[in-house]
Amino acid sequence: MCAAWRTSPSKGGRCITTSFARTFRSTFRASLITQVRAYTLSGWTVTAVIVPIFLFAGAWVVLRFLDAGDSPGRFFELTGYPSYLAFVVLGVAFNGLAVGALEDGGNAIYEEESNGTWDLLSLAPFNRFVWMFAKTLAGLVTSFIDFFAVLALGAFFFDVAPTASGLLVALVGILLTVLALQGVAYVMAALGLVWKQPYALAFILSPAIILLSGMMFPVQALPAWTHPLANAIPLTHGLHIVREAILLDRGFAELLPVFGRLALTGAVFMTVGFLAFRFMETKARELGVLGRY
Repeated sequence: MCAAWRTSPSKGGRCITTSFARTFRSTFRASLITQVRAYTLSGWTVTAVIVPIFLFAGAWVVLRFLDAGDSPGRFFELTGYPSYLAFVVLGVAFNGLAVGALEDGGNAIYEEESNGTWDLLSLAPFNRFVWMFAKTLAGLVTSFIDFFAVLALGAFFFDVAPTASGLLVALVGILLTVLALQGVAYVMAALGLVWKQPYALAFILSPAIILLSGMMFPVQALPAWTHPLANAIPLTHGLHIVREAILLDRGFAELLPVFGRLALTGAVFMTVGFLAFRFMETKARELGVLGRY
C-alpha cells in the first residue's frame, strides 16, 4: 500500500518510484501511439522527406553561387569541415529535434486544454514533470526517426557516410541532446499555461534557434555578439558533436569538452523549465486561466 510511506520511508520511496514509472509508462505509450498515427496517416511521412530535399537544394544553390566547388575556402577556414553540403545535411537532420522540442512542449498542455481535460489532469495526483517528460519524449521519438531519414538521404545524395565509431559518438550526442531539449520543452509548456498560443511562440522562436545553433550556417560566421546566445543553446553543442563525429570521425576523448557544455546547458534548461512550469501553473490558477485556451 502506498500509505506505507507514513510508517516506512523505504516503502514510501518505492511507492513514489512505482507511481512515477506508471505515470511515465501510460503517458508515453498513449502519446507515442498518437504520434505514430499522426506520422503515418496524416501525410507527415511524405513531408518529412520532401522538405529536407528542398533545403538541400537551397544549400546546393548557395554552394554554386559561391562558385567554390564542394569545399568553399572560407567555409573550410571557419569550420574545418570538408563539405558545406554535408554540414547542411546534418543541420537539417537536427531541425526536427529543435522543432519537436519547441512545439511538443507547448502542445502537451495546449492539446489537453483544447480537449477540456487539463482541468481534471491538473487536479489528479500525479507528478506533472514525469507526465510532461513522457509526453514530449514520445514526440521527440518521431523526430529521432526523421533524423535518420534525413541522414539516409544525405548518404544517398551527398556521400555522408560515417564510420562505425563516429556513428556511435554521434548517437550518444543525439541522445544527450534529446534529454537536454526536454528542458526547452518544459519552458515552452510553462509559457503555454498562461499564453495560450504555443504554435505562435514556436513560430517566433524556431528561426532564431535555427540560426543561432548553426543548422544552415557556421556559428563562427555570425556576429560576435550572438556567440554567447548560441553557446547557451544545447542544440548548438549537440549538433557540433554530431558533425565532428560523422564528418571528421572525432572520438569521445576529443569531444569531452563539448559533451560537458551540452550537459551543462541541458541541466540549466531543465532547472529553468522546472521552476518556470511550477511558477506558471500557480500563476494560471491565480488568474483563473488554467483550463481556458
